[in-house]
Amino acid sequence: MKDNEREERNSNPKITKSDNDYSTTDLSIPPIPEPPKNNQKMIIENPDVLKRMKKIESPDRKVVLVNCERCNAVIPIPVLKKIVIESILPIVPISYVHKNLEKKDQHCITIHLDHDFDIRRQRLSDVVLSSD
Repeated sequence: MKDNEREERNSNPKITKSDNDYSTTDLSIPPIPEPPKNNQKMIIENPDVLKRMKKIESPDRKVVLVNCERCNAVIPIPVLKKIVIESILPIVPISYVHKNLEKKDQHCITIHLDHDFDIRRQRLSDVVLSSD
C-alpha cells in the first residue's frame, strides 16, 4: 500500500450508524464459565470462631466461613441473604474489611458467592483509606 493511500484511509474513515450499532452484532464469544465449587472441608480449631458465628447469625443473615490467608485464621463473614438471593448475577461479589486477631493490618477479603452461599472465588486486598 502506498503512503498516500494509507493516509487517505486513516484521515477520512467512513463510519455509518450501522457500523457502530453493536447491540445486534453476534460476536460468537462463549460466556465466561463459572468457577467450580470448592469441595474442601474447613477445619475449625478455634472455638471462638463458632462463638462469633453464632453471635452474628440472624434470620436475615447467613454467616460464611472464610480462611483468610493473611491472618492465618478462619473469619466469619456476615452476608445479608437478600443481597445474594435477589442478585441477577450468578456469582455475587461480597467484600469484607477486617483486621487480624491482634487488631492490626487492616485488609479486605472479597468472596464470590453463588446463590447457595458457596464460595466460588476469594481474593485478598489491602485497604487504603482516604485522608478527607
